Amino acid sequence: AVYIGAPKFGARAAAGVSLEDIATLTREAHEVGARVYVALNTILTDEQLPEAVSLAWDLYGAGADALIIQDMGLLMEKLPPIPLHASTQCHNDSNAKLRTLESLGIEQVVLPREVSTADLPSLLDGVGMRVESFVHGALCVSYSGRCFISEACRGRSANRGACAQYCRMSYDLEDATGRKLLTGQHLLSLRDLNRTEIIEEMLDRGVSSLKIEGRLKDIDYVRNVTAHYRRVVDEIIARRSDEYCRSSWGETELTFTPRPEQTFSRRFTAYNTPLHTPIPMESITPFTNKSVGEELGTLTECRGREVALRLRDMETELSNGDGLLLVSPDETRTAGALVNQVTPQGDGTYRLRLSASVDMSPGATVFRNLNHRLDRLLRRDDASSRKVLISMECEATEQGIILRAAVTEAPSIAVEVQREMALEPAEKDPSARLLDTLSKLGDTPYRVEQPELRLRGLYLPPSVVTELRRELVERLREACRRVMVVERDRRGERLREQRRDFLSRDHSREECGLPESLDFTYNVANRQAERLCRRLGVEGEIAPAMEVAMPEGSVPVMQTRHCLLHRLGYCTREGKRPPFALPLYLVRGQERFRITTDCRACRMTLWLDR
Repeated sequence: AVYIGAPKFGARAAAGVSLEDIATLTREAHEVGARVYVALNTILTDEQLPEAVSLAWDLYGAGADALIIQDMGLLMEKLPPIPLHASTQCHNDSNAKLRTLESLGIEQVVLPREVSTADLPSLLDGVGMRVESFVHGALCVSYSGRCFISEACRGRSANRGACAQYCRMSYDLEDATGRKLLTGQHLLSLRDLNRTEIIEEMLDRGVSSLKIEGRLKDIDYVRNVTAHYRRVVDEIIARRSDEYCRSSWGETELTFTPRPEQTFSRRFTAYNTPLHTPIPMESITPFTNKSVGEELGTLTECRGREVALRLRDMETELSNGDGLLLVSPDETRTAGALVNQVTPQGDGTYRLRLSASVDMSPGATVFRNLNHRLDRLLRRDDASSRKVLISMECEATEQGIILRAAVTEAPSIAVEVQREMALEPAEKDPSARLLDTLSKLGDTPYRVEQPELRLRGLYLPPSVVTELRRELVERLREACRRVMVVERDRRGERLREQRRDFLSRDHSREECGLPESLDFTYNVANRQAERLCRRLGVEGEIAPAMEVAMPEGSVPVMQTRHCLLHRLGYCTREGKRPPFALPLYLVRGQERFRITTDCRACRMTLWLDR
């Protein structure tokens, strides 16, 4: 499947896509059996809700296969029969919540990034709906759907697609007396997610959809990373075809070898530590919030624009135009430049002339954050091509010509075209020419290996066969699109009826995993969302979302698994008493965030004191 932002109300406001482009995408995706999931996953005010409902109908008409939503107020509205997916922004962190979402007719739930494979058995116990999990891309340091720092400080809500990226900013870390412990570091900037090594374990523990974060990324990243995980999953399917199969059709040919570290990456983490236990201290990249790329080797000499380095891997090739990042051994200083000239010195040593002067001591680690040669290759239209294998049959009778075609991986999708015309006996065998004509499928998404001919000694005019082949392929494309839409409507109607049935009855909050009262962190932003919470058994106060009304007093603006006390080496679970005064503060200019820790839950909270 492909997921993409709606024109409005997506969690990446800058990544909205027009209805026309979404309609084009769905047509092309459906021709190869792939689905398109559209993100409509912000919280909505009472004024915005009618527009969001209207947009949902437009997206349904454009052929979208599902809507990814955050605001549960939509469930109380009259929506089209389109499957709904619960965004990770819903903070799907408990078994009771997942069971409730399933009862509400949610087809697929996107798990929080902070959940590990060890947490899956208890989280998914008794859950029958499809489960999606992120496997690659940028990591939010905050618990999913629970980041309010951008809204509280700048009026730019992460829950409304306008995050100001506070977790990627640099900070000073001070103790309670104002003493600086760290200066100018990206102390909340997590490494990028890469779960290559645990994909099979995730599948075995109930995950059925693997999600690659890619909105606002360029084509080189999308093509490279998607191809990498396609190979990983295909290898698992090849070994275990009795258990797993692909959910769409076709095979992709590549002109490159996918390597995720060679396009945008902030170094990698599997982020697979069980909840309520400390994550590794090296989970952040404190020296930069930008792409680090692949590690090349060690700086051996630095003279301004002239540097020398020794490669880790002797097979690595450098080229003019590569981008380098140099990081000091203590990871406190960085420098970067493009490569203008490469001179091999032998034994894995290179002398490079750079585009700008750098000041870095020998011993620094050298990363390549732009692979110029690979980047050019990935941007070519033919870097990857996907084709669906079809069968084709050409039959000649005295009454005319019949062409038939079917999708090999979905044989029930079959079409035929006919042309009534008188055919004459062939003077010589036309098979070779006809096979060539029938196999010319050009830029269509299909390929045929060996069309079957039943000529009965008759002559078929090549021009007529060409016309029929074009008509046949167009009918096949339309048949594929029709099958996908009919299947979507069938699923959507069933799920909508399930939701109506569940909402026709009142439920207890204990059953639904909800507390007696809801504070602002539950993101209730409209009356319909409040109505749903009441239907689910909440009887106490329901506070409005921060975007509707700012809470008074000190506000918890971010909760994270990443803990700065642990980062400094003073985790209280290890009984180490810190030699500085608590609480700690993250400071950036005039902004100051107090830090508290819940060591039993292994959670850090940032507070905005006002």
